Amino acid sequence: MKAILTSLLVTVAATAAARDITITITNTDTLQRHEVVEVPLASVRQAMGDNAPFRLMNIKGQEVDYQLSYDGKLLVEASVSPLSTMTLHTAPGQPRIAKPSVTGKRYYQRKDDLAWENDRGIYRIYGPALQKTGERSFGTDIWVKDTPELVMEDRYILDEWGNAVGDAMERAGEKALADSVDLVTTFHLDHGNGMDGYSVGPTLGCGTPGLISGKEFILPYCYTECKILDNGPLRFTAEVKYGENALGTTEHRIISLDKGSHFNRWTVWHDNVKKPLTFCAGVVINGKGQLVKGKDYVAYADPTDNPKLHNSQIYVAALFPYNDVTTTMTPDNRNAVGTVKGYKGEKITYYAGHAWSKYDIRSFPQWQLEVKEFLQARRNELKVEVK
Repeated sequence: MKAILTSLLVTVAATAAARDITITITNTDTLQRHEVVEVPLASVRQAMGDNAPFRLMNIKGQEVDYQLSYDGKLLVEASVSPLSTMTLHTAPGQPRIAKPSVTGKRYYQRKDDLAWENDRGIYRIYGPALQKTGERSFGTDIWVKDTPELVMEDRYILDEWGNAVGDAMERAGEKALADSVDLVTTFHLDHGNGMDGYSVGPTLGCGTPGLISGKEFILPYCYTECKILDNGPLRFTAEVKYGENALGTTEHRIISLDKGSHFNRWTVWHDNVKKPLTFCAGVVINGKGQLVKGKDYVAYADPTDNPKLHNSQIYVAALFPYNDVTTTMTPDNRNAVGTVKGYKGEKITYYAGHAWSKYDIRSFPQWQLEVKEFLQARRNELKVEVK
């Protein structure tokens, strides 16, 4: 009995010590905030005094999911009322396995696509295998969805199966059957949770960076190197590198996407910049959709690649909270961009992303409000304290 009591006291003492470590997240803004927050992991470990496994609990004692990022951050989903705080506590023990809301993968079977997804949308960029075919797809593609569930993998599998079966039927002279298979398997049509209805080609697509030298507009082609750094449950991060372009520079990107966010964070830099250039990033203008160029963003209502069929809009935007930019069009007049002049290769961070009118953003005015509130939030980040 004495041994049991001693063990219980030790456990209670350890739990109490862990619960003395609090993480306070403060919202000094007048807007409700709900986003993934970065807590310095080193500060948490220092306060704990060890590297033991731990759980995160809210003030009621419910467990809260978290992720440890590649760059030393404790990532936690925070919902904080205006001018208020959210408090979390650590507790000893193994954290539960969280349901992923973000994921990404390199699809070698689909010509090296690097694709990633969260509960709001899907993105992909193209790799070496596609470049070898000669197809001119430069920018970032987007797939819309109307569900928080992760559906990207299923779309790739179904499309690949449909292509294989359809090709076999065509070789057998069954063109009508092949067309019927494509009709129910291609990810270019909506089968109940969204589609790839966005046109990219030799443009920036949704958020890709480029360079301007005089009247010359330089786009990257397909990536040459790729490394996934974070892969859920709350954040996806990848680092990609591009080959030498016509100006002799090489481009690097770190792209990350959080649960609940319509916008990817892009950090881009170039090697071997020999003269000052103009850096740009933005979105392709397809058709007659509405375009707004704000002081620090460009937003566009894309009509989709088949407006009469899809009867919806894809909302895209590129946002520049940290740089003094000029919003304009690229020299080929195909992309709306924010530009930074006198660029010498330094790191530039901006955001870009999308929404769909058949999901949570129903109209272009609502999308513009989403863009403006996101920019406001980036200039007034939630404050984190560990003690």
